[in-house]
Amino acid sequence: MPIGHKWQLPGFDSAVLFLALQLFIASGLALGFAKQLDLANPFWAAMPVWVVHQPFREDLLTRAALRIVGTLVGAVVSLCLIVLHPPQLVLIVCLSAFIGGCAALAFTIGTSRSYGTFMAAITMLVVVLPFLSGLPHQGAATPVALAVDRILCTILGVICVAAVTVLFTPARGSDLVRPPHGRTKWAGAKRFLLCGGATLFAAISTASIASFPVLAFGMTLVVYALIMSSAPDPRPIHRSLLPGVAIGVASGIAYHATSNFVLVHHPVLLVALTAAFLAAGALLRVHRKTQPVGLDANMCFLLVAEVGTWRHGSSDVMAGGLAMLAAASLAWLLIRQTILRDFTRESA
Repeated sequence: MPIGHKWQLPGFDSAVLFLALQLFIASGLALGFAKQLDLANPFWAAMPVWVVHQPFREDLLTRAALRIVGTLVGAVVSLCLIVLHPPQLVLIVCLSAFIGGCAALAFTIGTSRSYGTFMAAITMLVVVLPFLSGLPHQGAATPVALAVDRILCTILGVICVAAVTVLFTPARGSDLVRPPHGRTKWAGAKRFLLCGGATLFAAISTASIASFPVLAFGMTLVVYALIMSSAPDPRPIHRSLLPGVAIGVASGIAYHATSNFVLVHHPVLLVALTAAFLAAGALLRVHRKTQPVGLDANMCFLLVAEVGTWRHGSSDVMAGGLAMLAAASLAWLLIRQTILRDFTRESA
């Protein structure tokens, strides 16, 4: 064995480590800039880093543009609905229909170009569900401020990941191929009903019980139902979902507890602590065997830990994290009992 490779861990060659470094730098920059700009939810800015980066440059740039466009569309639709001030039940039905429709449309598109539709649904959920809960708008004063915060964090995160990685990302060199679909007759309708129904349940629950864990449960249930419903083949996502969420929730709770202590006693070390968690997340995201798990782990870590805000106490963070894990488990079960059955029948 060459001396230079003596201490190399399996799966972490120089190219993989360099990509991890890029994602680490991009996520750190996004968090740092968002904090300096005094955005209400700076951890939102780091989230695009983990999902926008793609193996090929064309896909990276396409996903970056679609994330911004989808976020803008979702924010505008959300604010228009809220400004119109319809009865609460009408607002809930509109939210459910919009998200169900986006799930069906994203599945029908069937390529990475469906990402804008997916992001429109996610943004509407993020703006409208806290409004229905009656809780403070995730650190923002109004739904308008929350929507603007979401847009700014999205743009900031996209700029950071594109600026850091695009020059080192190879071109694909071929046309985008539409992957195989589950072609059952009512595939689109099933996704509309599944995601629309999950949203209806989440919205009614959130509007009825003003509680942070209930809000976290509702958001997570809809997000993961939407992610798996939108995918041409949800089986890989389904396999890695629960381990990724569990790792993210556990690390988020651990970070929150540790950072609260550090913030009080050794505030200078807070940057080092945050960097350590981001570095671990980057390594998990780039390793060939842990890439899918790493995506969910990083996203859930940022949401549970509320990096840069420390808005909730330890008990609320733990309850919210466990609610996210429970909601992800329910979404996993729903997809298994509905959409995955189509793939089982096709394989038979």
